Amino acid sequence: MIDTENNSLLKTLRILLIGTPFLFTLAYVPSFMFPGSFSKAIFLYLAVSMVLTVWLIHIYRSGVVIFKQNWINIAVLGYVLILFVSAIAGGHFEYSFFGSITRMTGIATMLYISGWYFVASSVLRPCDWKNVFRSLLFSGLILAIISFLGINGFGLPAFNFLDQGGSLFTNNTFSGIYYLFAFFFGIILFFQDKSLKWRISYVLAMLVIIFNPDIFNFQIWQDFGMTKEVFSDPVLILGTARASSAVMGVGIIFTLVMYVAHRIRMFITVKSIIFSLVLLALLAVSIGFVISTITQKGFGADFLVSQSDIHRPTAWRQVSGAFLNKPLLGYGPNNFEYAFQDTLSPETQFIAGANLLDKAHNIWLALLLETGILGTLSMIILFLLVCWYGFRHYRSTRDLSTPVIILLLVLHFIQIQTSFNTNTSLFMIFILFAYIASFSSQNLSYTISRRNRLILLSVGSVVIIIGMIATAIIPARHNLMITNALASGDFKKRMNMYESSRSIYGYPAESVYKITKQYTNALRREPELFNDERAIPGIAVEYNKMLDLFESHYEQYNDNLRYHLNYINMIFIAQLFGVDRLDRAGELIVRAKELSTAVPQVFWLASLHAKYTGNEKLAFEEVDKAIKLFESIRGKFTESQLGKFHSISLNLRKFLEKTRGSKEKVYFHIKAV
Repeated sequence: MIDTENNSLLKTLRILLIGTPFLFTLAYVPSFMFPGSFSKAIFLYLAVSMVLTVWLIHIYRSGVVIFKQNWINIAVLGYVLILFVSAIAGGHFEYSFFGSITRMTGIATMLYISGWYFVASSVLRPCDWKNVFRSLLFSGLILAIISFLGINGFGLPAFNFLDQGGSLFTNNTFSGIYYLFAFFFGIILFFQDKSLKWRISYVLAMLVIIFNPDIFNFQIWQDFGMTKEVFSDPVLILGTARASSAVMGVGIIFTLVMYVAHRIRMFITVKSIIFSLVLLALLAVSIGFVISTITQKGFGADFLVSQSDIHRPTAWRQVSGAFLNKPLLGYGPNNFEYAFQDTLSPETQFIAGANLLDKAHNIWLALLLETGILGTLSMIILFLLVCWYGFRHYRSTRDLSTPVIILLLVLHFIQIQTSFNTNTSLFMIFILFAYIASFSSQNLSYTISRRNRLILLSVGSVVIIIGMIATAIIPARHNLMITNALASGDFKKRMNMYESSRSIYGYPAESVYKITKQYTNALRREPELFNDERAIPGIAVEYNKMLDLFESHYEQYNDNLRYHLNYINMIFIAQLFGVDRLDRAGELIVRAKELSTAVPQVFWLASLHAKYTGNEKLAFEEVDKAIKLFESIRGKFTESQLGKFHSISLNLRKFLEKTRGSKEKVYFHIKAV
């Protein structure tokens, strides 16, 4: 029935389903403030909204709703439900729902990805899935070519906007994660497609991907003499995304092992057992790696130490105890920051790169801390069901690409032992889930009366439109307004922006910080304005508006340490221009100390507050507390492992000594707050 009725609608729907992942990967809109993630997610929301709308029209025209009959669909629904429950129980539902504006991995993103999953698994045919994988492989090819042209490759001036490398992901780690998927999509296609021309194109695309600078050390291309050193030190071959490079190499080896087992004449059950043992071995190694790192014993800890990566195990060890605070449902999706805050220790603040993390950088910790035991179990069950249906399909078809898909999922799982999922990688995972779910030969078919079809189309369209407006259009419009206002230099536009931002729903804390930080940084580039009597009144008005903006969202973030630190710091900047809110800063410092006294930032700000209010004795006492924090952990680490925070404490004390008793207006700016 699917193939014969409403053919034009189905064609449109399939084109949208195939085109969405391809364009989503390449979506990059520099006009947005946060192009690395924000514009991608907005595109996803709009594209999936179109998919769902066409799907509803198709249901209305055909009068039939069809889903694949399998347990994977139930598991996906269960996982999304647990995300909602966990977000509500965690106490920060808004942040869990929208996620961070620089990450966009909240429940909203999962709803759209799940929407694509359900439609794709029931509508796409085997030939359509081949086109999905082709589109993703060739999007990986495009991104790999851009990596060659970017900062870590040929360094062409036209690609200077990619200042971190990593193709359009603007991050080597994120691009490395995607290249793993793209490369193995090529292997899957190679096993499925018998056409020589297509196979040659797959191999060429995979070669470009595997030899791009994020995966393969570009210096070897520039100096072939290094190939001799590679034999004595194989690590030299790894590109800038080192973990992804290593995992891709391991994946190629295990794919060859699986291929050999596949070609040998033996019972299919034995082959399935061999494949399962390969995957279990990989998972066991990943679990052992995390345990070793947290306990600081064994190969995981030794490896990270050898890579001068001491901040990661220290942070993992710190936050692992937060699981006991909320073991059943966790802190809520994307709320790792609160788990980190509840278990802060001086160690993580003084090690380079470990302070105030917003992600766990480990999939096990992320699942346990953000969604608890229930969320972790639901994801494990979902994965096991995918494995079950995948191996069952292999037993009936002898299609080797299916075990390779499961291997790819395991490789990605290992890959994010030291990283975290982005909206791109989450989408890739659910694309694979949908593909496995589409294997089901049985359908659940529901015939709907014309009256109910009209109700479904009307109600569904309203829900889709409201969701699209709330999650895509309003945030995009607000983000563009922020960008335009800050870039225009127009005072009135900025005033309207601050007023509008007081009522924005979704990402307010992050938006407030980004807005105020950009304005302050721009001001610091023109130091003459600090003494310009004509400019100061206008600047004072602007800072009053900024502080009102902080205050408008305070109740929502009164348990967020980072929000307090940023708010206090902004008050100190504003007081340079005659904006006196030091009393409010004092109240915020009291609350910040209730949240944590394990970070030097609290004592820096308390010291400055005492200085600015005339209590110099207290100012010295507070900065000395920050110095004592450092002394309490100093012997545990080498000088190279420690960050800059201790020097800030010492410089602040020197500032206090230098300005002791001064009657002039003094100021100390701490960028590291």
